[in-house]
Amino acid sequence: MLLSTVILGWIGIGVFVTILLTFMKLMKNKEQGLLHVVMGFMYAMWLPLPFALYFEQEQELLLTGSIFGFVYLLMLVITMGFQAGHIVHIVKQEQSEIWEERATWMLDTFSSSYENLAGVFKSVWSIFLAISFWLNGETWIAILMSLFSLMIIYYVNNLVNQSTIKRIKFLEKLKPNPFIYNIEALLFFLTLMIYITMQLLE
Repeated sequence: MLLSTVILGWIGIGVFVTILLTFMKLMKNKEQGLLHVVMGFMYAMWLPLPFALYFEQEQELLLTGSIFGFVYLLMLVITMGFQAGHIVHIVKQEQSEIWEERATWMLDTFSSSYENLAGVFKSVWSIFLAISFWLNGETWIAILMSLFSLMIIYYVNNLVNQSTIKRIKFLEKLKPNPFIYNIEALLFFLTLMIYITMQLLE
């Protein structure tokens, strides 16, 4: 399982880098739908990773964390598929005030609080990973996972802010930023892929 996870994982990293390199061109050509399909494929490549890390670490507590990690990835695969179809439909329609309002509502349903909830699950997974690595004496990766787990503050802040009717003023200061989401995800999975590849080569 480890070898196949490493191969699929690096394919996912390669897809992520390709997205970064072609992002502006895709936006210019209004290919947001294709972008979300590719991102769904990318996250699918990492689906085996939570359980591969569990089997590698041999820490019973990590099984709970791996479930959170798997659910996080599955949620993103699902929402990317929904968003892709919806975005393509939007682009093909005539632009009108009513349609724009409907499109915004649908995208908010498929993203915003949904993706922030997924982010919370990823942070919980990071916490379990940090504990597991620490118990196994792998200090460097435990510290990095601890740092990634701090993102739970950011995700919970955005989740509460987007899920409440009455806005909480101090929460609005820390606004959602797609750039932060994506760069953090890239660094997170790159770190895990480097670690698991090192384990395979030992």
